[in-house]
Amino acid sequence: MGCNLAYYLAKKGCKLLLGQHRIASIPIFLEPMMGKNIETSECDVLDSTNLFHLFRRFPISSIVHMAATYGQKGKAYQSIHLNITGTVNVLEASRIMKIDKVTFISSHTVYQRGQKIHSEDEDLPVESAHLISLTKKASEMICNYYSKEYGLAIYIVRPSQVYGPLYSSGVNPLKQMVEKAIAEKPVELMDVYPEDGNNMLYVKDCSRAIAMVHLAEKPQYAIYNAGGRYVTYREMAEVVRKIVPSAQIKFRVAKGAELDNAMYLNCDRLNKEFGFTPEFSFEKGVEDYIRWLRFQKY
Repeated sequence: MGCNLAYYLAKKGCKLLLGQHRIASIPIFLEPMMGKNIETSECDVLDSTNLFHLFRRFPISSIVHMAATYGQKGKAYQSIHLNITGTVNVLEASRIMKIDKVTFISSHTVYQRGQKIHSEDEDLPVESAHLISLTKKASEMICNYYSKEYGLAIYIVRPSQVYGPLYSSGVNPLKQMVEKAIAEKPVELMDVYPEDGNNMLYVKDCSRAIAMVHLAEKPQYAIYNAGGRYVTYREMAEVVRKIVPSAQIKFRVAKGAELDNAMYLNCDRLNKEFGFTPEFSFEKGVEDYIRWLRFQKY
């Protein structure tokens, strides 16, 4: 996600510093911008000394904080430590260094799945299905506290299920369908109901939505949903097969497994305030995604 957002912001003339942890490579579509609109630096959000050094070294006026891990089973401590302590460190450094604005990238997983259309002002459930839901909710609470306690300008964006180039976070059946189709290998999706689905948002549209909120002088709200059209997994498979006729996609659901309910987002705030609507239909997004995987053309 970060590189996609960097590309969009750089194209708009923004000067950017990308914080990198462990990953040293730069995607090909960012290479012409390196040393011009974009610089990189090592960054570890768990190292507060490193953050302060970074903030003093570069003239940073605002931050988009999206560093997080989706976690692995048995790695609860590590995931909670990175996602929550990392957020606290970014906010504390921003407070001390008087950063103008912080935009925190949360997730649609803070909501409870079901037939309800979720809006930003609803109360979030205490129970969390997985670590990303837990840590994003906790981080949102911390952002809210820092905003009220210290007057920091903090805004939260909750994207729906994102897909596309360089986006690999979380469990994403569409990613498996597309990558296996391109590799001409069959894919069997375990415990994925064909009639279940998600609110899908292409990564380029997601970057545009985040940029709209972050670049606004004073957004009207503290929290914004960002989503696209609801698509079932059966529909996703049909679109992939339409683009790649040789694609072999099968669904296998264990006997007795429960249907994972739908996820719908109300995105009226983003639409009414900023005029945001996705530029990529689901099929157009999948076509662009496949083009990237085949030819590395962004």
